[in-house]
Amino acid sequence: MFAVVKTGGKQYKVRVGETLDVEKLAVDAGAQVRLDQVLLAASDENVAYGRPMIDGAVVTARVVRQHKGPKLIIFRYKSKSRYRRRTGHRQQLTQLMVQAIDIPGLGTDTMAVRSRPVAETVPASEPASSARVAPSASAGSAAPSDDVLPTIAPTAQLDTAATPAYEALGDTTLPTTTLPPRTAPAETPADLTDTGSV
Repeated sequence: MFAVVKTGGKQYKVRVGETLDVEKLAVDAGAQVRLDQVLLAASDENVAYGRPMIDGAVVTARVVRQHKGPKLIIFRYKSKSRYRRRTGHRQQLTQLMVQAIDIPGLGTDTMAVRSRPVAETVPASEPASSARVAPSASAGSAAPSDDVLPTIAPTAQLDTAATPAYEALGDTTLPTTTLPPRTAPAETPADLTDTGSV
């Protein structure tokens, strides 16, 4: 589900779990914000739109931080009058993380809390270096169990059809090519003297 909300005179397309930068809001970091100016919302097959706002629709977000945007350079110049003015500007922004979208008639979409895999406990008889990780997660990965990719056998990655012929014959050295010997050019600069006739 996504929604189009209006805040700070601008419109933003938001989804649950995404972060976005909006014009500065007078709230502290960590606080929750309710954006009730929802213009449009859509789920998989249903669309709701307001005239101009959807009644009762609310997007709930958490303030991640207050920060400044990238530096902008404003340069004014007038020709033939020696007028040049250079100024800079950094916009005050609020970074929000969307936590829930509640639309009457379409339902509510909230952030799903995903648990991280936990390593199995090692029996006392096994050394600590041979710690086993739960089979649902790859070692050294913080990805959830449903994001684990299947393992691929190393031999499945070889393309035997693309093997050059010299490797198929057992010769592992690279083939060498010989260039023809350099020959002197047919005409030398001495032969191209100016005879005066054209």
